[in-house]
Amino acid sequence: MVRLAVLAGAVATASALVVSGVGVGAESAAGSESAQSRGVVGTVAQMKDARDVARLATGERVELVDGKYLDIAQRNGQDAGHYAVTSTDGSIGVRPMGRQRPTVGTRLRVDATPAVAPMAAVQATTTYSVKFSITNADVTTKSIALWNRSTWAAVPVDDDGYGPDATAKLAPGSYFAVALHSDYGQPSYLLTRAFTVTTSGLTVKLDQKLAKETAVRPDDTTAARDAAAVWISVPGGGLAGFAGRGMDKVYTTPFSVTGASLRIHEVLTEKGSSASVPSPYRYDLTHSFNNTVPSSPIASVTRASLAKATTPIRAQGVAMRAYLQTVPQTGEWTGVFIGDWVKTGATTTEYVTPGISYSRLVDYGTGDHALSLPDRTLAAGTTTAGPTVGAAPFGPGTSGNRSTRSSTKMSLTESATLSDAAGNPGTDSRSQSSYRLTSGGQTLASADGLSPYSGLSATVPSTTATYQLTHTVTRRTGYSRLSTLVRNEWTFTSTGTSTSRALPLIDTSFAVSALNARNAAGTAPVTVDVTAATRNSEAVETVTALEYSTDDGTTWTQLPLTTTDTGTAATLTVPITAAYVSLRATAVNDEGGSVRRTVIRAFGGPGIQGDEQAGTTKISNLVVNGGKPVVLTTDELQEFKATFTATDPSGIAEGDLFLYHGSYGAPDGVLFGTWPATCTAQSATTSICETQLAYVWPRSTLGLNSLAGTWKVAAWAWSKDGTSHTDLHAAQSVLVQRHSKLTVNASPEPIAKGRTLTVTGTLTQANWQSDTKAYVGYGSQSVKLQFRKKGTTAYTTVKTVMSFAGALKTTVTASTDGYWRFSFAGTTTTPAVSAAGDYVDVQ
Repeated sequence: MVRLAVLAGAVATASALVVSGVGVGAESAAGSESAQSRGVVGTVAQMKDARDVARLATGERVELVDGKYLDIAQRNGQDAGHYAVTSTDGSIGVRPMGRQRPTVGTRLRVDATPAVAPMAAVQATTTYSVKFSITNADVTTKSIALWNRSTWAAVPVDDDGYGPDATAKLAPGSYFAVALHSDYGQPSYLLTRAFTVTTSGLTVKLDQKLAKETAVRPDDTTAARDAAAVWISVPGGGLAGFAGRGMDKVYTTPFSVTGASLRIHEVLTEKGSSASVPSPYRYDLTHSFNNTVPSSPIASVTRASLAKATTPIRAQGVAMRAYLQTVPQTGEWTGVFIGDWVKTGATTTEYVTPGISYSRLVDYGTGDHALSLPDRTLAAGTTTAGPTVGAAPFGPGTSGNRSTRSSTKMSLTESATLSDAAGNPGTDSRSQSSYRLTSGGQTLASADGLSPYSGLSATVPSTTATYQLTHTVTRRTGYSRLSTLVRNEWTFTSTGTSTSRALPLIDTSFAVSALNARNAAGTAPVTVDVTAATRNSEAVETVTALEYSTDDGTTWTQLPLTTTDTGTAATLTVPITAAYVSLRATAVNDEGGSVRRTVIRAFGGPGIQGDEQAGTTKISNLVVNGGKPVVLTTDELQEFKATFTATDPSGIAEGDLFLYHGSYGAPDGVLFGTWPATCTAQSATTSICETQLAYVWPRSTLGLNSLAGTWKVAAWAWSKDGTSHTDLHAAQSVLVQRHSKLTVNASPEPIAKGRTLTVTGTLTQANWQSDTKAYVGYGSQSVKLQFRKKGTTAYTTVKTVMSFAGALKTTVTASTDGYWRFSFAGTTTTPAVSAAGDYVDVQ
């Protein structure tokens, strides 16, 4: 997974998706349609803090983050691939590069004001035809960005994205062109050329032979590039470059152009690390070549010259992986997040380029739950112990929750639904929100099943009135067992104003002491702190009650409160049998407002998190990969499906599954669905739920050959009426195997009857730990030598041969014409395989 910006802003394709404006994007719009189809009262509002959302043909989700950065998240623990990135006059382009076949890109338009004035219109100016051509290269796909060097305004290029050539109609002047070229199995190239148009057309050649490798390299030989963003930046926020999978080299043309810069941002991790084996450290390195790119654009750094920070990241009940991402603030209005997998329930050591301000994100599991961390600038040579990231409870934060009123319009926007206890704002894109606004017993607006980025608008009387607002967030995901439901029940008084003002809603925040790295309490007492504050108000708040539940809110127990310097607190000794603890706090203010905030499964307890069965929901007929073992080669783009039947008298609302290796609470390997499962109703009570696990690359996801063997399947389903569910931690076992190959060669050929025939071969299996997609010998295995007489169809076993480091060799006496082969019966880690028969003519 990588967060980035990508494709040529001046290049459009007929199949490209365009999202206009910073507001509700494709996923949010889908949520709106879903809500409207359910008879929603009110309309889904556009929100200034929402993300534009689109989807690439490869399955990655493209999101605009805070109108400033791009986020491209690849599912299932894969690297997000490699992308061409351009930003021209507020148009962001994204095109996957280096794939086996060209892939459709995506363009998003944002409301950005260029830092320089656009090129002034010139009346009756003569233009000339300019041809751009990438030379000394075999070009399949490319993108070309072009700027006027006097104004740095972007200039359109007629480019279909394929082949080495493109054209433009240009007025006399000075220009700067950047071609982005990256084809499957090849490095990436940022080819530049400054040129001048005078009184005639010309051909601008972008020579790939002139490009030089660019990188930032530390003096740590154990580290290797994990992700990188390399781009050319020009004044006014324009950029063109690459971002994504870091093992690909990037080459650029040296240049000297005032105002233009080459920027490099790299994340390096321990060699051999993967999503299942995260690196214990990361290098976060940034360098800029301003105005001049030298003939050898490689920057070298020493670890001693860097800043050092330690960052503890907690798990959400189960120790699934997380993804730590950063982007340097280099002056462009947009940028690219890149990162690496990190362990949850552990501490990561970071070595960072000093003096650079980095924006940071942490994504959990499939990348749906993201926490935005504070920007950070570190000084050289210092060691900083960072605050804990991902501390429970996860509940609404203050940033991003901007419900407002202007005159008779009330806009309800509560998008920061799952922030951590430290206040780092977060949202889970797989969660669903519902709103209900009432006054005087009348429902003014309501909606269910919304995206967390979606809001609701309502028309209200201009007079002062008391309102009740209920906002509920539900989430059911494999990467988190916490905060499965968060509900706010507000009462507030509001009157119409001529300007937009925040609604005077009371926010309550929880903090729990003495939780472990998986956000679970032990047998020792914990302290629960509660604070309350009213938005946009000087009101005085009072926390009136704090309750806890160990049965997901079926029953509640009130805790005695004490006043502290920071708010209100209570001491709780969690029952030893409790797997989860839910919290509910009530607060009021002196303006007549109140709130009751509920967080179901706010944190874990010392009890065992076992299978769950509530009500009548059932799961059956679970089938992975059609009932066959999952056999993975070394290729990047592998996929398989899993299905199950879910039943409940009220029908099935949703269900899903994932595969894991090791223990449920702390697996050492996980395979998530590429998208949430699709549950298709077969009747009023029964649905078939299907999960597609696509874009699986064992080197990136697994990274260990030892993960081959028996995996377990966790599956869950919820009823439509919300009262019943089942959650099975080990619903089934399935073999995940390393693909095998077997060869044979019998010689000499032909051979005289009665002479000795030598039969050799090799038994190999996929090496999930290799960056080169290699196969390795499978030793100490019994392999059968078999013979099929000419004119027959069945093989018979002649003898059994033991492999030595994968090599096979034996001898037999030649007697008759026929076919010789080796046949391997398979193991739990490796599937059965037989070589194609080698015909021997016996004379």
